[in-house]
Parts: sequence; structure tokens; C-alpha cells
Amino acid sequence: MCTLSFLPADKGFHLLMNRDEQRSRPAGIPPTIHQCNSRTAIFPSEPTGGTWIGSNDLGLTFALINWYSKPQLMTPLAFSRGQIIPQLLCQHTIDAAGEIFSTFPHSCLNPFRLIGISPVEQRLQEWRSCVTDTEFLALDWKKRHWFSSGFEEAEASKVRANTCQAETVDHGQSSLDSLRRLHSSHLPAKGPYSICMHRPDACTVSFTELSLTHGTVTMRYHSGAPCEALDLPCSELSLSIYP
Repeated sequence: MCTLSFLPADKGFHLLMNRDEQRSRPAGIPPTIHQCNSRTAIFPSEPTGGTWIGSNDLGLTFALINWYSKPQLMTPLAFSRGQIIPQLLCQHTIDAAGEIFSTFPHSCLNPFRLIGISPVEQRLQEWRSCVTDTEFLALDWKKRHWFSSGFEEAEASKVRANTCQAETVDHGQSSLDSLRRLHSSHLPAKGPYSICMHRPDACTVSFTELSLTHGTVTMRYHSGAPCEALDLPCSELSLSIYP
């Protein structure tokens, strides 16, 4: 369960992500610097390892969201989706990452969508995996949003898309500030359909803001709902992009 937003910037981009999980799930670990073979990467992580968003020192960036509208596996998972991004961040190009992606045991993974970004090539891509099939989409380099929800995903995606559209209409051209407002939004009402999601059993558990500008990746991370982030300090970490 997540909302992911992409916004091109001058010689780079911004990527914002609300991570929605069960309230009983252990809290994630704030971003740290990791060695991924010959590459250096920055990402938050699960207590057991793995991640849902990250970038390396070439600016190669990935984010993963679940895909609940597709049939879910009924057997124990043999491979964690959290292991995917750290392996891809070891790569030098998005095409090399795509080759690694094709080797994963997709039949042992619940459905997901993976977003890949290469700022050097201005390439934005999406891979979709639904157990029996994988699909690759080349996307235009422009503002986009992705949504997932374990509760009525189709309706949640529709409501959240309408909220994003209303924000653009109300405030004109999109900016980083407008995306921050979106990710802390409770429109049309605080609950399962709002982008900052609140349910009795689940909620938005963290907010990550990844910005690549002026040759540096900066990741800001708030552990908790983004509606609280304006008044609370965020951890912040930067990584210089290899020339």
C-alpha cells in the first residue's frame, strides 16, 4: 500500500513515497549508505534487510509498490520483494538492471510494480510482475503518480488520482511543495482512500523524499504519517553522483 509521485526537475527529478503498512509491522530503518558491489547506494531498509526505494551513485533509482488488484499467492513466499532493489542498485545502467529483473523468480513473488529512473538518459520505466507474467512499460519523462492499496485498490487509486488532479487545478503548475501537500493530504476524508492513509489496522508508516539535483541525491525520511512531518524533524542524507 503506497503512493508514489515523480516530478522532473532541472537536471534531475523528485520522487516522493508514502509507505502504507499494517500497524503491527516493525518500523523501517532510516536511510543509510550501503555498498552494492562496486556501487554506493542510499536507501531506508527493513529490520530484516531489503528496501522499497533507493538510489545509487550514478543516480539510478528504483521504487517498488505492491499490486493488490492482481491475484495474490496463497503459498508461503520463497523470495522477498525487498531483496529486489538492492540487487538492481548494483547495476550501472537501467538496461542492465532490466536483465537482472528478468532473472528473479516471479512465480514466487506476490504481484508488484517496479519504477526505474535513469536521470542521465532521462528514462522512466515501469516493470509489472503478476506471478505468471511480466510486462515492461517505457514512460514519458513527466509528472506521474502510482497508487496501491490492500483495501479496494481500484477505488483507492481512483480517489487518490482525483485528489492529485484537484491539487494541480487549485495550485497551478506542480512543484515540490505541492507534492509534499499531496502526500500529507487527507482529502476527500481522512481514511483508507486518502493519500496520507489511516485505517484501524493500517496507516501510512513513513514518508520518503528523494531528490536528485545538482549532482547530488538527497533523501529525506520521516518515520510516521506525513501529516505529522511538517512539525517533526526528518532524517536527511546525501550522496554525490559519480561524474
